[in-house]
Amino acid sequence: RQQNIQRFYLGHDDDILCLAIHPLKDYVATGQVGRDSSIHIWDTETIKPLSVLKGYHQYGVCAVDFSADGKRLASVGIDDNHTIVLWDWKKGEKLSAVRGSKDKIFVVKINPYMPDKLITVGIKHMKFWRRAGGGLIGRKGCIGALGRTDTMMCAVYGWTEEMAFSGTSTGDVCIWRDVFLIKTVKAHDGPVFSMHALEKGFVTGGKDGVVALWDDTFERCLKTYAIKRAALAPGSKGLLLEDNPSIRAISLGHGHILVGTKNGEILEVDKSGPITLLVQGHMEGEVWGLATHPHLPICATVSDDKTLRIWDLSPSHCMLAVRKLKKGGRCCCFSPDGKALAVGLNDGSFLIVNADTLEDLVSFQHRKDVISEIRFSPGAGKYLAVASCDNFVDIYNVMSSKRVGICKGASSYITHMDWDVRGKLLQVNTGAKEQLFFEAPRGKKQTIPSLEVEKIGWASWTSVLGSCCEGIWPIIGEVTDVTASCLTSDSKVLATGDDFGFVKLFRYPAKGKFGKFKRYVAHSTHVTNVRWTYDDSLLVTVGGADTSLMLWTYEMEGHRDSRQCDSEESDLDSEEDGGYDSDVTRENEINYTIKALSTNIRPMFGIKPHLQQKEPTLDER
Repeated sequence: RQQNIQRFYLGHDDDILCLAIHPLKDYVATGQVGRDSSIHIWDTETIKPLSVLKGYHQYGVCAVDFSADGKRLASVGIDDNHTIVLWDWKKGEKLSAVRGSKDKIFVVKINPYMPDKLITVGIKHMKFWRRAGGGLIGRKGCIGALGRTDTMMCAVYGWTEEMAFSGTSTGDVCIWRDVFLIKTVKAHDGPVFSMHALEKGFVTGGKDGVVALWDDTFERCLKTYAIKRAALAPGSKGLLLEDNPSIRAISLGHGHILVGTKNGEILEVDKSGPITLLVQGHMEGEVWGLATHPHLPICATVSDDKTLRIWDLSPSHCMLAVRKLKKGGRCCCFSPDGKALAVGLNDGSFLIVNADTLEDLVSFQHRKDVISEIRFSPGAGKYLAVASCDNFVDIYNVMSSKRVGICKGASSYITHMDWDVRGKLLQVNTGAKEQLFFEAPRGKKQTIPSLEVEKIGWASWTSVLGSCCEGIWPIIGEVTDVTASCLTSDSKVLATGDDFGFVKLFRYPAKGKFGKFKRYVAHSTHVTNVRWTYDDSLLVTVGGADTSLMLWTYEMEGHRDSRQCDSEESDLDSEEDGGYDSDVTRENEINYTIKALSTNIRPMFGIKPHLQQKEPTLDER
């Protein structure tokens, strides 16, 4: 943290759904999606796997927990029966297994005093389990006259072996002795999403954006911390998207409370009150819109989450500005002088904002479908080309704020678009694998031979089609497989992102089929966009469903070190937020089974990501 460096465990090959930390804080267990889904236990120092548990969970693992002595691990699958398994993780052996529930289970917790006992909570589910041979015997929580079984979102054990506590979707904390509900306490205004046991007492977090400290019996609330902009510590980097964000996770670290929010933020709450923003990112939906500044180490992203964000790409890596939008967006672009930022939205409208303040300068709507790409003309940025999924490109005069041309003739939605250096020609890619050309600003269609295309000076190159890009396509490929490309300013290296989560580097031009490449793994799903920074020192990539913004350093040949852990050289020659339970409903309805049954996201050549061995650098050791 002091060095502002992140390290990554690269053993998984699909989405990670859950995480648990060993009592000694040196090991981590993570569970993933997959037909034969796996749990990886890995060392936080070496970032190497210690054990991989497989064979008993179908489709995915949604919850894991270590025992207090660290020897056992409990896990819950996302199969129809939400199978519960108790493991001796060091031996890689299953100790016990049982069908958990037809409805979703959110959390499993092992009794810290009796490792043969555990609890699970979920949709109208609170169950107490005891190991019996190769199975587990379960008893439902007895609520008696205190009410009905509510949906439980979180749970912890207390400070005696028979005491347990669970947080409900209606804001209560349920207090259990053995299997009996003895009391409920109103804790939050809305669902209690997370709770954690302290040395003396407990801490809870809810949808109301409040962190609450409790005594060891939940008799008294000792202190509350509202997550607000005004509470941010003076030295905190970044910006809170809003006050009182829904709190989804709570943990402890170095005497502080660590908080994860629905808005993609990780915060550190000091018990005296100040809040430090550690990490933040996009949240719901997918991230497609990405633009790098023409002169500065910053970039902009826009997402389905209805936010536009500006990021600092220098070592601080913090968010510099954010604003909410009326709709989600899928594309953005800086003006050539970097003073304006154009943003295309999912309702067919677009706006131009001040790049510093993100305040509106002008907005238009001539289309009804998603704006898929947006580009200022080079030089003075006189024109703005706006492409849509209606199969049109509209050209606007920025100074007069008028539409001056329409590019017609595409038979499918527009995927990529580039201006030539004179600002008089547009190159367009479509979902029908068409490479089209239009005169600007009127939009008259042009026919240009492929040899002539290579001779034209392009202000940018993000096209994935044409003879110069033939080599970037995989052996078996759909038109959507290569989602993005970007060429360095010296026109020597073409970076691509694809539907399999890979970032690749090709020499440009990539003529002929199946060109050689270097391949890098990081995103868990499709890479939606790639862009070089103004000086080509960094490559910026965004992932779709993983909502991640990733930075890659570009090292010129001859200056690279020996780290090849995360790269492979090719061997081919070739909802409106309604009511308090809306988040609970969303959580209940997420279906990972469909994803797990879909085809493998990694193509079947090269070294599979989970077989890669990462050799830690000296710094990492």
